[in-house]
Amino acid sequence: MKLILFGSGFFGQKAYSFFGEENVFCFCDNTVKNDEVKTVCGKEVISFEKLMEIHQDYMIVICLKLDFCLQVCRQLEQAGVEDFLVYGMFEKSEQTPEELGRLFADQTQRERLYKESYRYLTRKMRVQLQYLKRHADITTLKPAQGELRERQYQLLEEAEQFFHFLGELEMKPFLVYGNLIGAVRHGGFVPWDDDLDFGLFREDYEKVLKFAQEKCATLTYCGDCWLDWDGEALWQSDLLKKYPNKYIFNVYPSFIQVSKCTETRHYYVMDLWVFDFYKNEYNIEDYRKWIEEVNAAAEKLENNKEKVDFIRGEWKKNPMISIERTDNFFPGIDNFGGYPGGGAMKAFKSWIPTEDVLPLRKVKYENKSFWAPNHMESVLRYEYGNYMEFPEDMGFLTHDEGGAEAE
Repeated sequence: MKLILFGSGFFGQKAYSFFGEENVFCFCDNTVKNDEVKTVCGKEVISFEKLMEIHQDYMIVICLKLDFCLQVCRQLEQAGVEDFLVYGMFEKSEQTPEELGRLFADQTQRERLYKESYRYLTRKMRVQLQYLKRHADITTLKPAQGELRERQYQLLEEAEQFFHFLGELEMKPFLVYGNLIGAVRHGGFVPWDDDLDFGLFREDYEKVLKFAQEKCATLTYCGDCWLDWDGEALWQSDLLKKYPNKYIFNVYPSFIQVSKCTETRHYYVMDLWVFDFYKNEYNIEDYRKWIEEVNAAAEKLENNKEKVDFIRGEWKKNPMISIERTDNFFPGIDNFGGYPGGGAMKAFKSWIPTEDVLPLRKVKYENKSFWAPNHMESVLRYEYGNYMEFPEDMGFLTHDEGGAEAE
């Protein structure tokens, strides 16, 4: 199978010499228009439109500098062409044109080369990304744009309405996790974040649950149906009939997800996370053993409702948990299994000092203000280490399982 070299300049002509005249059908170049006649090295240079008409019968090799190469990769992918090679991956090869010709003629080898081409580009982009992370200032990143930015502002309005609804409880929800990072680093949302996380002290958390049972819907989703707080099963279609325009508190074993059931949709509002005070004499190693035992037992249960009931029962039985303030502050057993930061800090050796959290203080968050820990940076260093570095998921929507890119 012959090659079409995408790029007729310096790199294209180098590739022509490397692959050999007998393996090259023609060049392609974005500067060439449909009715233009041009040749390089005795081979025709065709337009992109012409390439799209004939590409099925040839192998495309992109022969450009890396920055232009990536642009052409996107151009080809947008046109539905996923199989192409990059000349750079061959530059150090010692194969002769005849050997390459036999390689290109074998379908299995061609498919291997296509995969290797993507790996080559990935390695190049990883180097570029690491350079960016070393030299860029994460605090100067621009906010999200487009639909994601609209979604972020919508979440803030929904949060304000939700807290107004709970006003009689006189509680103080405070920024945690990714939103706390955003408050410190960006004065609001992390540019690729698409949710809201608030922490609650246990006393407030229990008040919210009681309030939800009386005026909202307290449910647990169990894979194929919902179970209410009394264990009654409800199907998705039942929610709108039973809870029109009401807040739904979906109680997971690790947090509460709040949404609202409207006539047109059942939409997300925020996540709520519970935190406890632990008695000063409680040894952190004893605490670790306790949460490991509780989590292991919970995993053996059949559904989320059973897990929620079991974990709450174990929380109530632990005499070392205090409703009153102590020196030791930590996630509840029903918050990420009792681990700070979702289990990422399983090597923790000490409690979070309560003095880093209290008194809570109001901080600016986008166009709103919310409660936050008194020493936000100290809490973040405990949970994340260097929270000022670029994370591995930079640019990907936080809760999109497909890894969609933020705008």
